[in-house]
Amino acid sequence: MSMKIDGNRQAPSTSDAEATKRLDQARKTERTAVERQTDKSDRVEVSKDAQLMTSALKAAQDAPAVRQDVVERARQALNNGEVGKDSRKLADKLIDTLLNR
Repeated sequence: MSMKIDGNRQAPSTSDAEATKRLDQARKTERTAVERQTDKSDRVEVSKDAQLMTSALKAAQDAPAVRQDVVERARQALNNGEVGKDSRKLADKLIDTLLNR
């Protein structure tokens, strides 16, 4: 057996090169088989609950951060003197609202 020294590396012998070639081919064949199997058998099913959750999340994200209609009603109530002038009345109304939930 002859050995070629190039720097600190040993040149692979013919049998080593053939073994490496066979190993590379085997790996390639295995990857190809796995890819074919994956193409045929992989699939995802989304449950009805997950679909509902996704649509609810999207609706919440699409909703404005500030509800202008509520802000405007509160502003009108404040301007009309319906809220803000009598703190006891406001506190009672808040407590009543919380108790009725």
